[in-house]
Amino acid sequence: MELLFLCIKVFLGRMVDVSLSTLQTMYLVKGKRSLATIVGFIDVLIWFIVVKEALNTDIQSFWIALAYAGGYAVGTFVGSGISKRVIKGTVSVQVITKNTKNKVLSALKHSNYAASVVECKGVHREDTNYMIYAQIDNRKLKDFKKMITTLDSSAFITVTENKEILNGYFGK
Repeated sequence: MELLFLCIKVFLGRMVDVSLSTLQTMYLVKGKRSLATIVGFIDVLIWFIVVKEALNTDIQSFWIALAYAGGYAVGTFVGSGISKRVIKGTVSVQVITKNTKNKVLSALKHSNYAASVVECKGVHREDTNYMIYAQIDNRKLKDFKKMITTLDSSAFITVTENKEILNGYFGK
């Protein structure tokens, strides 16, 4: 029973620690140093307590190592999910579409997404394409991609994370 309780403590502690570590990294990437510092302090404090607990026991069992590794794995998954919901941000989305009837462009306008559009041609083909450049709230990206691919299943879409944006119109 003592081994089970220790494994649960190590697993949960490591899960929380790694989740916080993931958040700390995301805050650093977004340039939020103060939040990253606070989260990092709590993260390392929990990590230290968990490691101390795991190593300073008279119980020797492979289950402790499995609990530690399992907590790390689950913490990575949980932390990335939390960061998607908690940390606001924008992504740059570029779409190249062959949609000649402007369904995609019309849908963007009616959905109130802010975007710039350029008519372009491919290197190997003379077809007219449209390159759409948009800044999207990262929490709306899934809906944005679904709208585009529903209207043009062959649309070429690239997404990049933004660190900072100045000026511009971003829709409602």
